[in-house]
Amino acid sequence: MNKFQILKLLAVITHANIHIKGGNYFQDEIFKVILESKKHLKVIQEYKVPLRKPTKKRKHHKVDILIVDQTSVTAINSKGKSFNSTESEDAKLDEYLWYKKALEAEFPGKTVTYIILKDEYSSTNTSLGAYHYFNKNGIPVYNTEEFLLRYGIDFISLENRRQRRCVIECERVLADNNVNLNNLYEAFS
Repeated sequence: MNKFQILKLLAVITHANIHIKGGNYFQDEIFKVILESKKHLKVIQEYKVPLRKPTKKRKHHKVDILIVDQTSVTAINSKGKSFNSTESEDAKLDEYLWYKKALEAEFPGKTVTYIILKDEYSSTNTSLGAYHYFNKNGIPVYNTEEFLLRYGIDFISLENRRQRRCVIECERVLADNNVNLNNLYEAFS
């Protein structure tokens, strides 16, 4: 392999296993915290809700974490630190409201809330305008760390577990691709 191919392989493996899977691990850790709190009747990860709109191609939406209680349902969309600024705020809001409506049809008689947990969210951060827009238009946005305080979680421990899972998986994939991890780590020390 030439230098470009080596660096490209390294970029692909680390991006997939640190950023992408890291977001999935983070969601899983949040799910476990909420589930293990025993504060809710049901807590479901990756709940598949039918969208019931025959004019649209998309037939289902997976809710990252769904909390079902006696009179209410809370759907959680977990977002990491990154932000996709290419999507229209209005289009994304319409999408979230569509998901909420589908959940209302799925759980008639229950109050449905569709929320976003955003890592490091701050209402004063001007670069998060889309999230402020969602907040003002019926889709509440919460700082993940602050939201999880209601479950008595040590957020640093949660983040450390996520990072450990990322490193283990990334090291496994790198080793499968014959990357000498000792040499790699020594190069950065």
